[in-house]
Parts: sequence; C-alpha cells; structure tokens
Amino acid sequence: MLFVLITLFIIGPIAEIYVLLAAGGAFGALPVIAMCIFTAFLGGFIIRLQGLAALNNARSDLETGRLPVDSAVDGALLIVAAPLLMTPGFITDALGFSLLIPPVRRMLARLALKHIRARIVVKETSYEPYE
Repeated sequence: MLFVLITLFIIGPIAEIYVLLAAGGAFGALPVIAMCIFTAFLGGFIIRLQGLAALNNARSDLETGRLPVDSAVDGALLIVAAPLLMTPGFITDALGFSLLIPPVRRMLARLALKHIRARIVVKETSYEPYE
C-alpha cells in the first residue's frame, strides 16, 4: 500500500511534469496548454453523456425490478474518470479516457470484484437465536 501511495503522490506528478515539458519542447507551450484544456472539456462532455446514460439505465433497471448494479459500477468508474480528465496532463488524460471505454470499465469492474471476493474472509460462527 505504501508503494501505491508513493507512486500516486510522488512519482505520478513527476512523470506528468516530465511528459508535459517534453511535449512543450516538441510542440510549443501554447499547443500543449490548448490540448490540456481541450481534453478537459471533451472529457467532461463525454462523462456527462455517459453518466446520463448510466442514470437512464439504472432507472430502467429499477422500473423492471432489477438491481442497477452495472449502472452503479459505471457511475462509480465515471466518478473516478472525472478528476483524471480535469487534471492537466497527458498521463492522467490517458487513464481518464480509458475509463470512458465501456469494455475497459467492465474489465476493471470484474477485476475489482475478483479482488474484493478474494479479500473477504468468511467466518463461521455459532449463532444461537434469542429465546
């Protein structure tokens, strides 16, 4: 867990700054800034569309009496994608845009569910009801 936090808060921003500086050196500062702003707006627009679609799917699932599990997972992963797309940088944009691809979201949901199931410890306890 410590390695994940170090990567997230120290190595991640350093890599992001390096990529931005390299892109700025190759293309110039203004095109890089414009691209960062453009990807933020485009990502926000796509998240809004997909979020509304997930909400409509959840509503139709509830109307038919099904639990809206898939829609809830889609919504949760879209919530994760939003700050990634709003953060300036190309690495975070790539991660955020990858979460906007439905097959990628389904794959991540399956991996997360598998991870959660592996961590659940089922304890057998003797239970005697109240008399």
